[in-house]
Amino acid sequence: MKKLYSLFAAVMMSAVAFAQTTYLWDGSSVNPISGTNANISSVAFGAAQGNNNGTTTLITTSSVSSGYTGASGSSNFGAAAYKEALSTATSTYFSVTVTPVAGNKVTLNSLSFGSRGTSTGPGKITVYSSIDNYATAIGTVNVNNNSTWTLNNITFAGVNLVGAESAPVTLRIYGSDSPGTGTPSAGTANWRIDDISLIVTSSTASLAVIDTKNVKSGNFVKNSFVKNNEIVFGSDVKDVKVFNMFGQLVKEASVQQNGTVNVAELAKGNYIVTGTVNNKPVSQKVLKD
Repeated sequence: MKKLYSLFAAVMMSAVAFAQTTYLWDGSSVNPISGTNANISSVAFGAAQGNNNGTTTLITTSSVSSGYTGASGSSNFGAAAYKEALSTATSTYFSVTVTPVAGNKVTLNSLSFGSRGTSTGPGKITVYSSIDNYATAIGTVNVNNNSTWTLNNITFAGVNLVGAESAPVTLRIYGSDSPGTGTPSAGTANWRIDDISLIVTSSTASLAVIDTKNVKSGNFVKNSFVKNNEIVFGSDVKDVKVFNMFGQLVKEASVQQNGTVNVAELAKGNYIVTGTVNNKPVSQKVLKD
């Protein structure tokens, strides 16, 4: 038994390829106008804003998007955001829910969107998710509140970016820190978003044991015991992915020979690093101490 364990080294990785998909909204519907993933059953914005002042109509054709590449210039999502510091309990937000097919997981990658705020609109937009019950922000950006549209991009970061097996994941896009004076009248819209692009990755939750006797660590990961928060690679590696021991994707990158990937945000423990070297898949178990 010990010999068999040594041979396989209990290395585990996802048995099914990850599928990354971009979903796009032009503000005309809560459903995306593009984006298809066989492992995701539905993606949709909430039909109503959260913590909105009054009953603002979600979809309108007022103050159409303009001034940036890709502006659709038609419909948009509007809200009456309260003038206050950020609070996940009371600040105004838009929400979007991604529901995987049974047996699959959702990984959150990035979000881009046009935003327009009036003088009472938000000065900051912050994204949280249901993965950790909206406890930790996974991205934020400062925005203008001068009644002009700007395009904003957020690459999600943190340790809580992978949903549980078969579980829907909901993002909340909060508007806060209104730097102007006054408060929007009930039922109006002092904040609008449009041309929303959400990138997510789907994967099955199944795991497989990989025979490590063919893995040449010197040509892949040089330091199986990770210190100083960096994984060091001995060759050019494409599609580097780091998984925790639950099979959850926690980091992605591409590196050159002797390049590194910083994993300071990851907790101490065992991880599986996978990648492609010379068009061949490789994997290795590492320990962050």
